[in-house]
Amino acid sequence: MNNRKRLTEEAADWYLTLRDAADDAPTHERFAAWLRRSPQHVAEYLAIAQLHGDLRAATAMDATARDALRELAANEPSVVPLHAASERRELPASRRGGRRTALRVGAIAATVVLAASVAFLAAWPGTKAPPVRYTADGGDIRTVTLPDDTRLQLAPGSAVDVAFDDRSRRIALLKGNASFDIGKDERRPMTVEAGNQRIEDIGTVFNVSRGADAMEVSVVNGHVAVFDAALPWLDRARLRLAGDGSRPRRIVELACGDSATISPDGKLVSRGHVEATTAAWLPEELRFHDETVAEVARRFNAYTPRPLTIEDPKLAAKRISGVFHAQDAAAFVSYLGSLPGVAVIHDAEHIRFVAARDGKRL
Repeated sequence: MNNRKRLTEEAADWYLTLRDAADDAPTHERFAAWLRRSPQHVAEYLAIAQLHGDLRAATAMDATARDALRELAANEPSVVPLHAASERRELPASRRGGRRTALRVGAIAATVVLAASVAFLAAWPGTKAPPVRYTADGGDIRTVTLPDDTRLQLAPGSAVDVAFDDRSRRIALLKGNASFDIGKDERRPMTVEAGNQRIEDIGTVFNVSRGADAMEVSVVNGHVAVFDAALPWLDRARLRLAGDGSRPRRIVELACGDSATISPDGKLVSRGHVEATTAAWLPEELRFHDETVAEVARRFNAYTPRPLTIEDPKLAAKRISGVFHAQDAAAFVSYLGSLPGVAVIHDAEHIRFVAARDGKRL
């Protein structure tokens, strides 16, 4: 058995033992001794606690309150004073060597626990502004454009929480159905969470339906990967403590036209390829008045497997009005292609609109 697998099994055993012996002091002493042996033990125990959604168990590694540990870490200039303090007391010469060795071992163990606690607290999410909640009430679909140019469409009765910071973008689908057209930001990855699952994408359009018994994902264009949800602070803690921020389990990968149903416990219930990936609750007609071509094209991208890309700045800024059937992107493509100075390029994955060279179509 490799060392990592053995540590994982030991951490799982401790989790189950502590759950059944919450008030057993000798058990907690043995558990503390196991933690002191290596920061990797702390990291593995944290991972097991998070896997079971038991954040209270994660704090069982030390009886000291998190705030007290935070204060201790802030006031501790280095681990050297711990080591030095253990040798400060004078002992008879006959006992000094053995006693000093014991104290040094104790100091090292204390240093390990302190270092693990500091890493744990440094990774723990600090006080941040609460996420912004968007809801669609009544019988209307709500469209929200976020600061990173991500475009959300929420079905009636749906709700999402949006939390952006300097390093990440996170959207949590709390209930209902939503369509996501993700804005590009290479510095900050985007994740969409629905219950116990997390969806990662690379600049794509996909739909998510969160029900009581399952989550459904369908990809309109691009591709996504669905994972077991993992708390970002836990990955940072494992990286600090054990040197590897292991990724959560990948459930399924979906490409354009793929759909999947996933149970709350992360089991892939079904997977298929559908011709119409458009969410049934999205409107069948696109009505627009004095909107830019770029915005109208993006609205069509919630329906078409080949996204429309407006590469000509003049065309993108042009304002138009009209009504199109949402599933008939070809009619809109023909309309734009009929405009003077516009060329249409059909690639395998995109339909591109560029400026015609010398007034001629490409």
